[in-house]
Parts: sequence; structure tokens; C-alpha cells
Amino acid sequence: MTPEAPCLLVASPALLDPNFLHAVVLVVEHDEEGALGLVLNRPLPLSLAQVCEEGGMAYEGSAEASAWRGGPVDPQRGILLVQGGLPEEEDTVVDLTHFVSHRKDLLEALLGDSTARYRLFLGYAGWSAGQLDQELELGAWTRRPVVSEWLLHPDPTGLWQVALGSETSG
Repeated sequence: MTPEAPCLLVASPALLDPNFLHAVVLVVEHDEEGALGLVLNRPLPLSLAQVCEEGGMAYEGSAEASAWRGGPVDPQRGILLVQGGLPEEEDTVVDLTHFVSHRKDLLEALLGDSTARYRLFLGYAGWSAGQLDQELELGAWTRRPVVSEWLLHPDPTGLWQVALGSETSG
């Protein structure tokens, strides 16, 4: 059973891997070669301003904005989840209002726009060929359709509980 990407994965309460404990993951790509996703509910104790300063980029946004831990793979790699705007051909459309991008030019444009709605994820969740399918069969994850309100959820620590509760009610 290969879930169509994009979709959401909600970690089972029995999934105790610290990388995915109580995680809600946006699966961006999933094909015969593997899968790539972003953990939506792991803000880093690192401000977006700090990330920009270290990367030599100007930042015009909120001092409270944090970077996010997208997953354990390649933590130096930045991936954007953007609400609004127009995606380019190389971006991945998630739903009618959100897309995922790896473009540095887009990041630099967003950093200079204090009204932009986006999150910068460092790293990603990755699965090798067949690995995610196997984890789904074992019950480690529940597949859910994308819920727009969860993508930039204001309460990351409560998102897993919201997602878990929606499984039983929806």
C-alpha cells in the first residue's frame, strides 16, 4: 500500500523511536525509491534569526519565529513549507494553499517579507524503498489526507493529540 503523496502520517502511540515519538509528518514524496517527509510538530530551540545570521542572510521577520526540525536526515538542508504565493515547476504542491520548496532564492525573498507565512525546516524524514510501506503495514503510522490547518499549526506540541483525536472522530 503506497500512500499517495502528499499525505500526512500520524505516529502510533506505540512508535517509540525518539525521532518520531508523537510525530505528525507531511509526506512530500513517496515512490518506489522511498519517501521524504517533514515532521510538522518539532520546533527547534533555534530562532529563524539565528539561522539567517549563521547563513549570512538578512531576516525581517519576528524575533520569536523558530526554525523547525524536519527530521533526522541531513539536518543542514533547509526545506520550506509555504502558505500562499505561486510555486515554481520544481516545487511540490501540497494543497490549494501550500507548497514545499528547496529554493534558496525563495527563502531569501520570504525572509525579507514580514507578512509571509512559511516555516523553514532543517533536515527531513527519509525512508528507503519499501520501508514506509512496511511501517504502515506494521501499524507504526496512520495515513491521513492533508489537513491544511495542521500544516502551520499554531500549537506544535498539541498537534499530535489533535491528529490522533481526529482519527477516532473522523
